[in-house]
Amino acid sequence: MKMIKQLLEKFGHQDFLPLQEEAIKTIIDGQDLLLVSPTGGGKSLVYQLPALRLEGVAVVVCPLLALMSQQVEKLKSIGVRAEFLNSTLNPGEQDDLAYSLRAQSIDLLFLSPEKLLQPSVIGLLEHAKVSFFAIDEAHCISQWGQSFRPEYGSLGLIRKNFSNVPIVAMSGSADTKTQSEILRSLSLQSPKILQQSYNRENIELTISQKRLANKQLLNFINHEPHLGSGIVYCRSRRKVEELSLWLNEQGITSLYFHANISDKDKEKNLRLFSKNDNIVMVATSAFGMGVDFDKVRFVVHMDLPNSVENYYQEIGRAGRDGRSARALLLYGLQDMQKLLQFEMEVNFTSESDWQRTLAFCKILEQRGCRRKSLLAHFGEEILDCGNCDRCKNKEIEHNVTIAAQKFLSLLHKTKGGVPFGVLIQILLGKKTKAVDSCFGQAMSLFGQGTELNETSWKKLVRYLIANEYIMIQQFSPFQLALHEKAKAILKSNIQVVINEDYFHPNHEVLPMPEYKKKLIQWHTNTGEEVFSPKQLDLVAEHKPKSLAAMSRLTGLAKHVLEPLSPPIYGSSSIGAIS
Repeated sequence: MKMIKQLLEKFGHQDFLPLQEEAIKTIIDGQDLLLVSPTGGGKSLVYQLPALRLEGVAVVVCPLLALMSQQVEKLKSIGVRAEFLNSTLNPGEQDDLAYSLRAQSIDLLFLSPEKLLQPSVIGLLEHAKVSFFAIDEAHCISQWGQSFRPEYGSLGLIRKNFSNVPIVAMSGSADTKTQSEILRSLSLQSPKILQQSYNRENIELTISQKRLANKQLLNFINHEPHLGSGIVYCRSRRKVEELSLWLNEQGITSLYFHANISDKDKEKNLRLFSKNDNIVMVATSAFGMGVDFDKVRFVVHMDLPNSVENYYQEIGRAGRDGRSARALLLYGLQDMQKLLQFEMEVNFTSESDWQRTLAFCKILEQRGCRRKSLLAHFGEEILDCGNCDRCKNKEIEHNVTIAAQKFLSLLHKTKGGVPFGVLIQILLGKKTKAVDSCFGQAMSLFGQGTELNETSWKKLVRYLIANEYIMIQQFSPFQLALHEKAKAILKSNIQVVINEDYFHPNHEVLPMPEYKKKLIQWHTNTGEEVFSPKQLDLVAEHKPKSLAAMSRLTGLAKHVLEPLSPPIYGSSSIGAIS
């Protein structure tokens, strides 16, 4: 125990975090281990310390090449004999590494799952003395499977080739089902399972509807004085690069990271991010696995992650030092549709994948404390946290059972072939080409849904999708269907209650242009719900200079707009606004 305490001090720590000491003892005793601990829970020390205590080399499977050199450099700086094996090494360096392994002069060897499974590498390790294998980000075995990193799903070969060597699997987020998949895939033998609380109380959770997302992001960064460096996640590589460029144009220092940039650029951007303050890394989900930065003060999601596990893993990269941090997720109905379409057409490997995605959507649409809903997914019960947008803002709820019945009836009437947006237009009485194409004006429900605005209708649709009252059968061509359970709503056997959408920032925070002020003043004075919030934003952004242009932009007919005298940009009625 005295030696372990000395090693702990070598890594710069005075005391163990919860479960660390027990996990380390398990490894030293030669037992297989599954450790589930949220990001920031000190998983790295769990394999680093035993590697110095045990004879031989500890082999660490690391998901990203760019992180290996960073971890090795950090370990070498405190006198740990650590090396990495990847494609950046030339033949001479690989020969030197092989010699060092045979001479037992390496304590920790980092490599990727792809590298580990190469026959030449397996042969090399068979001639070395391996103390244990550590599989970092082990949830990749379950979450992405064959569609993302097939080698993670093949790591069970470790047990076949190294039957007597202990295996340690570590994850920052794994529900019960994911844990079972990890145990089965890696063939862990009588493992000890240690699971720490997922509750990261220091991270303030905000989930907001999208409203000019880039401007929302800019406001979030500029209006929070305590924020420093942060990570912004986007789904596509193109969006990552474009957003990073845009942030730099706005005067915010930004880097980007995704799977397609070179290893050299990945390493450079990681180094810059680690050594500088007040910098924003825009990235796909490829960034963050194994990243050990205490400095991250915020995480923003511009698109929906695939699952609760992904979301919780990624926001956990903020506030690893225990200080206050923030997480912001921006999404809307279109984001939910895009995610479900991606899962159905691109990423679908099993029904369980689809259910994981739906489970996340359902959590987003639940009422009450955000953290309470998220932790319940992992089987953990807490009281309301007091540190999320729901707890910090008065929650306004609406019984929308009758509106739900109207929407479900209209969906049935149109045989499921009409997109959500057009169904909403029919209910609001919009006379658009899309409505005309499905003879919407002739339907009995045309214009019968004005009790909700467009934003609230979209909120209701998200709720119906997430709770599986509506089934999306396919996207090309678009096809919906009512689930059997929808009958309970139609027969009024259950009530549908939704909370009012939260927007970040609220309307008072974003500086409002003069033209938009005029628009809102006019909109209020009409006493009618003429424009939806999205239409108001579009008109304010594009500033139509004629009634015809405004009609094209909003989808409302000129004969509907003309009697209401909307303010035309630059007209004498409101004065030229620049």
